[in-house]
Amino acid sequence: MIDWDLVWRDYIGIGWSGLLGVVVSTVVLYLFFSLVVHLAGPRLMATASVGSFVALAVLGGVSARATLGESPTLLGALAVLTTVLLLERLLGTVGRTTRALPARARRRPVVVMVAGEPVTAALRRHHLPRRDLVDRLRTQGLLELEEAALVILERRGALTVVRRGSRIDPRLVEDVEGMEAVPAQLLVR
Repeated sequence: MIDWDLVWRDYIGIGWSGLLGVVVSTVVLYLFFSLVVHLAGPRLMATASVGSFVALAVLGGVSARATLGESPTLLGALAVLTTVLLLERLLGTVGRTTRALPARARRRPVVVMVAGEPVTAALRRHHLPRRDLVDRLRTQGLLELEEAALVILERRGALTVVRRGSRIDPRLVEDVEGMEAVPAQLLVR
């Protein structure tokens, strides 16, 4: 015979106190995880290393387990997922409105290489080791560093590479940090 009280209590249901605990811990850990990814995101996402994968997996796993409380249940999991989706919707809306902020107040793409030479200060400021930059350039098919006339680290960690002999429309790079170091001949007139 099935003990429905046990099924509800241990596998499906959640009390009001448990629900409050799940929602509060989900909000706190979501905000913490978002802050970590915001601060270290370009590095973590730009360098698909074992270390960055492990860091994100551990952060995600610990956050997931901590949000569900002592005894994970179906309704607890649904509360976590609903809270995460609502936070993502809210913060996504906030993120879109912060684009109206002055460029100084928000993260911008940044020039990390000009004429095959790394911009050391930019790499250091964005926690992108030179060897990781070189690895990423190799995977994009560059055969010589000098082939990279301009390399931009985008907000989310991707690299934009303008190859030697190519030019880029100035409207595409008007908000890029460090563009003053880019030779005028790289820009379409």
